[in-house]
Amino acid sequence: MRRFIPFMLLLLAIIAGSNDIYAQAKRRPLPDWVFEKPERSNITFYYHVERGWGETETEARNAAYTQAFMQVALKLGIPLNTEDISEAVASGTNVKLLSQRFTIPMNVACYTSRRDEDTGGWNYWLLCQIPEMGYADRARFDDFNECFKHERYDKRQQEKAEAAEKRKQDSLQIVKDRNVTAIVASAFIPGMGQMLKGQYGSGAAFLVSELAIFGGGTACYFLGQEQLKIMKASGTSYTDYQNAKKMKNTLDIAMWTCFGVGAVVHISNMVHAWYVKDKKAAVNMAFAPAIIPTNEFSTPSYAMGAGLQIKF
Repeated sequence: MRRFIPFMLLLLAIIAGSNDIYAQAKRRPLPDWVFEKPERSNITFYYHVERGWGETETEARNAAYTQAFMQVALKLGIPLNTEDISEAVASGTNVKLLSQRFTIPMNVACYTSRRDEDTGGWNYWLLCQIPEMGYADRARFDDFNECFKHERYDKRQQEKAEAAEKRKQDSLQIVKDRNVTAIVASAFIPGMGQMLKGQYGSGAAFLVSELAIFGGGTACYFLGQEQLKIMKASGTSYTDYQNAKKMKNTLDIAMWTCFGVGAVVHISNMVHAWYVKDKKAAVNMAFAPAIIPTNEFSTPSYAMGAGLQIKF
């Protein structure tokens, strides 16, 4: 029994290797002719790529061949029944024999298949050489030797990766956008978006305005609470109660007015942060030598002048 163990291990290794080769074959790149038809060498024929789909690889193959035969029949005006072609193809008859049977001159140059990971079915592609009108009996078909060339597949994969990266960068650009940064900053701190764009004057104006408005509304709220305490106090006279109530109503109106105006100003602040021109605050400093004369008989003095410019 022990003598058979090495052979069994070798057999398992061969099976595993075969499965790996088969899996790699199913994952191999699609050839170039699937994406772009080859150039023909003469006017007697043209290239046609047909794709068939089926639950199994055999069904996909039969569908591709059936459609290819129908394509030629329609091109040459040969009356054929789709069911007859499907039955003939499904019977496994050789392509040349089928061509002779249906008097359809067609040459299959290449074929390939792939499993559809999304649906679980199969795709089957055929590269056919089909005679042009008037050359049905004397078409000169080419020998096509690039059935496994797949540079175009690699290029398409690279283009897909680049397109995905571009979409990612475009979505991130919205976050990186200067206007988005400004409006978010102004939403949390009034005027901050303008300041980030170098508009310190307008930014400070919005900040002071909103602080004053919301500060006024907050002050009215607390003053109203004081009047409410007077109204609820047990020893308050009728006159004091009425005066406190009247003052409370006035303060409430002022409070809600301040909050309403503050909300409008805050929205205006964010809109302004979006549309305001982006400019960098420039701080320039210049130095210049200067001569300070005293009188005609003495040596003049020398000095260095400095200038500071802040651009808002």
